[in-house]
Amino acid sequence: MQRQVNTTSPTRIVVIASPSDENASLVEELRMLEAEVSEVDVAAEDFDAALRPSPSAVVVVLQNTEELRTLPSRIKAIAHSPLLAIVDSGLLNLVLPRTGVDDFALIGAPGAEIRARVRRLADLNPDSGDIIKRGDLSIDTANCEVSLGGHLIELTFKEYELLKFLAANPGRVHSRDVLLDRVWGYDYYGGDRTVDVHVRRLRSKIENTSHTFIDTVRNVGYRFHKDV
Repeated sequence: MQRQVNTTSPTRIVVIASPSDENASLVEELRMLEAEVSEVDVAAEDFDAALRPSPSAVVVVLQNTEELRTLPSRIKAIAHSPLLAIVDSGLLNLVLPRTGVDDFALIGAPGAEIRARVRRLADLNPDSGDIIKRGDLSIDTANCEVSLGGHLIELTFKEYELLKFLAANPGRVHSRDVLLDRVWGYDYYGGDRTVDVHVRRLRSKIENTSHTFIDTVRNVGYRFHKDV
């Protein structure tokens, strides 16, 4: 039975940062998204209470290499949420390959830019309460959860975004360039090989002898199986 989703439940954003006037301003900027925004001190030993259930997005302000090395993995171990890292300019060359960071901005970036990045990551739109149903596969876009035959499937945020985009357009072929643009965004600096890697990982989690969802279109790209 399909679970009913309360489409009026508020967007919830958690900001993890050190107490400061600048970070207080960040919180106020994010509240302009008409979201429920809560603050957690970056020095807190336990994030569980703030990150359960998983919020719509997490914003973490990282000021040094040690925070970059440890905090994203700590956050992702608790919450299945997209993560925006706001980083010092000295960390710019380190943040791109960092596991767990889905997007980033520099400390001091305009509030409008931060809101736009959070809006994109959290998929803030009027249809965010929908459930995409494709056979035994269910994608709950309100809670960023995927289940197969009623069993929850653990996906990374990019795997989830890739699956959601493909499943929302069944039968349509998407080139790797299109997928990079729609899932990774204009500021992604890697090559299209990353699409193949993510599709392979995604297939390993949602497909088996009884379920096939994603087709490879040789020399073109990928599509979600139309007849699911």
